[in-house]
Amino acid sequence: MPTPPLLYVDRRQEGVRTVLVLAGAMDLHSVHAFTAAMEEFLRGGATAVHVDLSAVAFCDCSGLTVLLEAARDCRAQGRTFQAHGPSSAVLRLFTLTGTAGILLGLAPRAVVAAVGAPAGADETAAKRFEDRSAAPPV
Repeated sequence: MPTPPLLYVDRRQEGVRTVLVLAGAMDLHSVHAFTAAMEEFLRGGATAVHVDLSAVAFCDCSGLTVLLEAARDCRAQGRTFQAHGPSSAVLRLFTLTGTAGILLGLAPRAVVAAVGAPAGADETAAKRFEDRSAAPPV
């Protein structure tokens, strides 16, 4: 019996906007489904992609990486990338890594207001990432 996919990607066209609805888990073994959909989008003529993350129950660093790469690639080509409605698990990952503003298109303070996180949580995480230094010698 074949193993069911971990990540389902549904694509629909709304004018010049492509909407990708993701459901399941975004991890090392499943991100290829999203990557393939993004490659198809980038070859097409749509100018904006919106990614619905409301049905993504789990997202690890592999999922986060492909989302960030997709946002970067779209913006480098003058296209719009916007993630929407992240599940609580995905939103927590975005907030902890300081990437909520990048992927959701919100300023850090707006992210804090939207998720009810302690003031400065997203900014603090981003600053820690930027300011990280080499680990002390052992």
